[in-house]
Amino acid sequence: MKKKTKNKWQHVHNDFANTKSNLVVKKRITLPVWFIAFSIAIITFIVFSPALKCGFTNFDDQKFIVRNPLIVSNTIEVKKIFTSIVTDNDYYPVTILSYTFNYQLGKLNPFGFHLWNVLLHVINTLLVFWFIFILTRRKLLMATIVALFFGIHPMHVESVAWLTERKDVLFMFFFLFGLITYLRFRESGKWWWYLTTTILLILSCLSKGTAVVFPFILILIDYLMNDKLNKKVFIEKIPLFIISITFLILTYWLHKTGSLQSYSEHKTVVRRIIFASYDFLWYVIKFVIPVNLSAFYTYPAENAMPLTYYLAPFILICLTACVYFFMRKQKEILFGFLFYFFSIVLMLQFIPTGSGEFNMADRYTYLAYIGLLFVIAYFINLMVEKHYHFRHLIIGTLFIYAVIFSYQAYSRTKVWQNSETLWSDVVAKNPDGCFIAYYSLGIYYQNEEKNSGKAFENYNNALKIYSDSYLALTNRGALYTEQNKYELAIADLNRAIELNPNYYQSYNNRGLVYFNTGQLDLAMKDYDKSLALDSTNAMAYNNRGLVYYKKGERDLALMEYNKALAFNPNLENVYYNRGLLYDYAFKQNDLALADYNNAIVLNIKYTEVYFYRGILLIKMGKNESAIADFSKAIELNAGIPDYWINRSMAENASGKKEEAVADVIKAQQLGMQVDPAYLNELGIK
Repeated sequence: MKKKTKNKWQHVHNDFANTKSNLVVKKRITLPVWFIAFSIAIITFIVFSPALKCGFTNFDDQKFIVRNPLIVSNTIEVKKIFTSIVTDNDYYPVTILSYTFNYQLGKLNPFGFHLWNVLLHVINTLLVFWFIFILTRRKLLMATIVALFFGIHPMHVESVAWLTERKDVLFMFFFLFGLITYLRFRESGKWWWYLTTTILLILSCLSKGTAVVFPFILILIDYLMNDKLNKKVFIEKIPLFIISITFLILTYWLHKTGSLQSYSEHKTVVRRIIFASYDFLWYVIKFVIPVNLSAFYTYPAENAMPLTYYLAPFILICLTACVYFFMRKQKEILFGFLFYFFSIVLMLQFIPTGSGEFNMADRYTYLAYIGLLFVIAYFINLMVEKHYHFRHLIIGTLFIYAVIFSYQAYSRTKVWQNSETLWSDVVAKNPDGCFIAYYSLGIYYQNEEKNSGKAFENYNNALKIYSDSYLALTNRGALYTEQNKYELAIADLNRAIELNPNYYQSYNNRGLVYFNTGQLDLAMKDYDKSLALDSTNAMAYNNRGLVYYKKGERDLALMEYNKALAFNPNLENVYYNRGLLYDYAFKQNDLALADYNNAIVLNIKYTEVYFYRGILLIKMGKNESAIADFSKAIELNAGIPDYWINRSMAENASGKKEEAVADVIKAQQLGMQVDPAYLNELGIK
């Protein structure tokens, strides 16, 4: 029995290593193969279909997409995209370019953005199937297992459902195609396959820096397909290594010069080794048992780390030794584990390149899990070949696992519906408190729900965890400003500027306090400082325009509003302010109407715009349209007497005297002193 087992393993090994046979077997792909591949694609699409109902979140989507002037533009500026560094000091122009296509097709409709992400993931799943099918010389069971679980794994939800992580699904598209073209190059030796592989590597690196591991994966393929690695294997990859090293240096330099905030950084080498070892093992555990997943994972404080963190390096060393000594003769096993290692190693923060305390992330496994899936698929395929009579039990177990994973991924995708569902989930998964979750919930309630009470609550919770957060202080200062609590606002904003004198938004928000309190020169000084720190800050231009308007310098105000819209054409506030300028300063009704219209397109609940557009429509003799606008304003906020009196006047001008009388009475009930002449005109004594 032992001899038979040895021969069987040796047979499988030789099947991979036989370099004399073609890599791509010259046989027609049969109908069952196509059926299985596309069945996997359909299952994957269904599992991730809830993403199509998701919107943008404030987990970087607003910053990277919605307010990114490279994307929200009427034209696709390819040269500018490829010569610009995007937010947070990163460089992925191909990903940005893909966003611009989404914007040109459907503006900021999140459905189109999510559809692209889901379709790219489905295509990647098919590419994984194709790659494994070729690599294993048509081992259909292995290709099916790797592709299916790659497609439905719950850890991959973050890469697909999070729009900002278009980087993952896009870089993998080029990466996997590159692996396939490299296999064709190995088969044929034709230079154009090598050239195609090189181009695909560049495109992959231009989509996300993670692609720099590509040459190492190619060497693993050579190792799997050859008995020995000779000089030729390494020499032919020199151009690929040059490309990867160039992008690696660029990525490291950009991240090193970035200004990401972290409230507790593990800086020591020993601490980084401990966390990196823990992360490495944690991803393996989540590969098998993907539960309690979260958009953010926090680390324990250094003086309160569980024993498992300290044991992680030793456990990792023992596992590595076991894999090497007991399975080193099985190339397939080493191939899979090394594939995982090379794909995940840059994510372990041995060299810190991210935001410090938040290193673990589901998205980091998007490429790496192919290696672990390959190992599992290899063992299962071997078991089926050796114990064919148990095949139904083995396949049945896989089916159950696939159903569980599909359900988990389907449910997990719904978490990304909006910022509230996302960050509430993070809070639930981090009972000890996660600063970024409370902070982001505060942003959601402040900007989207207009619920200052919940916004305050979440900012306060964030500051309890990290009292020196200039971000939370800046936003809480803005909330105080909205409530006319200017002393509290100034206190928060001064503290934020003290903590980080280079954060542009703190100056912008403090300038608004000065503007509201009539200190126009101080306001202008802060807006100037904000723009000196970030010349693309559209709202600072808008606010500077408000100062000029207040000073009566209407031409300068118009210039500032135009600059704001040049950097971001999707700011309803700027259209509203410029519309008022055209309306009341320049008396240009058509231009004012166009700006009011744009503001409402961007925000259909912009009450003030309906009101002022209604007044403009009365001046233009369009009373029926004015009545509709005042009615919409009243629907949104029925407690403003100005809305009722103006609708009354529009109705009176249209001959609707009864409606006009009812509305003027409502205005009086709300406390408005109505002109007696108008009351007499309506027959009201």
